[in-house]
Amino acid sequence: MDHYRILQVSRDAEPEVIEKAYKALCMKYHPDRAGESERGRATEAMQRINRAYAVLSDPAARAPYDRTLSAEQRGGGHGWERFMDAGLLGLFRDWYETRPERAP
Repeated sequence: MDHYRILQVSRDAEPEVIEKAYKALCMKYHPDRAGESERGRATEAMQRINRAYAVLSDPAARAPYDRTLSAEQRGGGHGWERFMDAGLLGLFRDWYETRPERAP
């Protein structure tokens, strides 16, 4: 799922552009604005829009996501790259940076 495509912005979009696109899509797809027969589809659309905005509006979440997209374009696996960015290596980095200095 491409969050940039969902929010209809380019990959180098500034945070202000992402926020403006998010607000416009919320106005268009909000379930309260949809008819009774379209409410289910509008709810699903809003869930996708909210997930995309949550990632793209947070610089700490956007950077690993962008690296994952770059890896996919190079032929890497989506799930593996995401796990390695935020999973095991992230845990190791946290441990390494916060460990107490050991006396020799």
